[in-house]
Amino acid sequence: MHSIVDSIIGPIISLLQNALNYLGQVSLVAGRGLNLDYFLGPIVLMGPGWQMLIGSIVASAFLLLVVLIVRKSYDMYLAFKTGVKWW
Repeated sequence: MHSIVDSIIGPIISLLQNALNYLGQVSLVAGRGLNLDYFLGPIVLMGPGWQMLIGSIVASAFLLLVVLIVRKSYDMYLAFKTGVKWW
């Protein structure tokens, strides 16, 4: 019985372990931050003021995107919850 359960749960545990290792590597990359010099070459030539402005705009857009995703996910959760109540 123990071997049957291990054969079923074993691949799931290995998949979760691989996902955990991948997320650990992603956090190392995110810890370095995003260097906009690679993506916004002409803006870099304009000076540090423009770099800060574009960086702030990108950060604000990212924050708004995250808030939008969270809000839509919550709305979907509420719709699902209402649908379950109906049944």
